[in-house]
Amino acid sequence: MTKLSFAAVLLALTASVTAVSAATLQVSNLGTDSSSCGGSSSPCRTISQAVSNANPGDTIVVGPGLYGDINGDGDLNDAGEENSGFSGKTIVISKTLVLLSRDGAGATIIRNVGSADAISIAANGVTLGKKAKGFTVRGGSPGSVGVRVEPGVTSVTLMGNVFDNHAGGLGVLSGSGHNVRNNWWLNGTLTIDASTVLVRDNLFVAATLATSSGSNGVTIDRNQVNRSTGVGIDLQGSSHNVRRNVVVAGLSGAGFRCAGTCSGITLQDNVARRNNGHGFEILAGTGHTITGNLATGNGSSGFYLNFTAPTALTLLRNTATNNGAAGFTFPGSTDSSNYPTLVNCVSVGNQGDGIQVSGYLVVNKSNIYGNVGAGFNCGINKLSGFGSISATQNFWGSPSGPGSDPADQLCGVTSVIDASSPLPSEVKVSLQRQP
Repeated sequence: MTKLSFAAVLLALTASVTAVSAATLQVSNLGTDSSSCGGSSSPCRTISQAVSNANPGDTIVVGPGLYGDINGDGDLNDAGEENSGFSGKTIVISKTLVLLSRDGAGATIIRNVGSADAISIAANGVTLGKKAKGFTVRGGSPGSVGVRVEPGVTSVTLMGNVFDNHAGGLGVLSGSGHNVRNNWWLNGTLTIDASTVLVRDNLFVAATLATSSGSNGVTIDRNQVNRSTGVGIDLQGSSHNVRRNVVVAGLSGAGFRCAGTCSGITLQDNVARRNNGHGFEILAGTGHTITGNLATGNGSSGFYLNFTAPTALTLLRNTATNNGAAGFTFPGSTDSSNYPTLVNCVSVGNQGDGIQVSGYLVVNKSNIYGNVGAGFNCGINKLSGFGSISATQNFWGSPSGPGSDPADQLCGVTSVIDASSPLPSEVKVSLQRQP
């Protein structure tokens, strides 16, 4: 037998042994806790007891009903209530286990108590829920957390769950390599304090999705954030890939924000619609990629970029329409070799200026027309004589270029704006996401 074939046989035998040794434990509101519970005819009453009885690699299936603080009296001292053995933690998953509900999140509720963590995951490779097999986790008092992945933990899967915390907490995910998909996050903030995490196809309602200053390489893809009470997607850390998300109807703050330690962020094919603040607010960092995003109907600027240090940045195929202030706002770029460039962008029908800028800027092959600009129909409003603007080969609403209606005009310090070689017709700018 060759070494290769022996290794293959050994791997197959190991997999077979693992498959045989893995067990499925049952939890039910009709069960009774004991050191031997978990069988189909003798289910455990609490998830904590099933975790204690299980071996790594086992699956725990939880029946419908209520777990945690059953009678809602604010403690876990009554019969049938969870007892993790750890202060401040209602349920602790300390082994590599798969936890599933039998009938889904709508029928399977974990009620947290006080300021505790409802679910603390302290082992690698844990799976909490799958599609139609997740849990509803209800919060306790302010400061409580629906789910916490402890520092150093890797490869956790959260899927099909509803985290509903009216007290303001929601979730904190540390470690690395997690998969967060198809969950509902209601009220509070989900904070990703981890690296190489996939956050995809989740719904956030009255909630914020945030990355911490130490996070790295988080992929935020195809999520929807509705009615956030603060910033919808709030980014710090580095090298995050934020794509195909929709943030709509935020009650305060920006739809998307990049601030603090934020650097090397990709914002691609996202939609910020009808948020009370800016659609996209970029306040820090270098190396960003901003492509194919749509900001429409927001209360302030569509895109607001204000860096503390001069930054060379190219915005490609971004669209700002019907926003309450300027389509694009650049408060100041003070370095003649490090400044923003707009290519194939659209600023149309905004209540403020099409583009408002102090300092240097390049705008090329973009559509700039129909903007109100304090009643002056300002396509570009240069607020300061410092720096120059190259705005060549753009469409201004008329084949003749900027000027009187129906075109937008140049406002402010026009002597430093080069708007030569206007395009005779608008530029076609395709968007991957539509409102």
